[in-house]
Amino acid sequence: MSVNSTPVSPTPVPLSIHGTPYSSTFLIGSEDHTLGNPLRHLLVSSQTSSVSFAGYSVPHPSEQVLQLRVQMYEKGGKTSKESVVEACETLGRICEVIEETVEREHGKIVKDEE
Repeated sequence: MSVNSTPVSPTPVPLSIHGTPYSSTFLIGSEDHTLGNPLRHLLVSSQTSSVSFAGYSVPHPSEQVLQLRVQMYEKGGKTSKESVVEACETLGRICEVIEETVEREHGKIVKDEE
């Protein structure tokens, strides 16, 4: 058995938040650009958001961790954690709409093929 054929299971990284309420870094385990990019986009594009900066990085492909950095206008009211939670909820609703649309359209395709 070769060393390269031994499966390596990554060490799980628990969710952690570092920084202040208005300037935080979120470490999210088992995630990558698939979650990072839409979250960053939702954080910076909201018209009612008090986010002054949002960015993300995946330090290395072999490390299953997403680093999401969020800075707020301190007098904006919301904390960075509240803004991330709101962005996650919005992303969840977007995914539900996409799922419903795909299921509905798939049904139409199956009926047309019959």
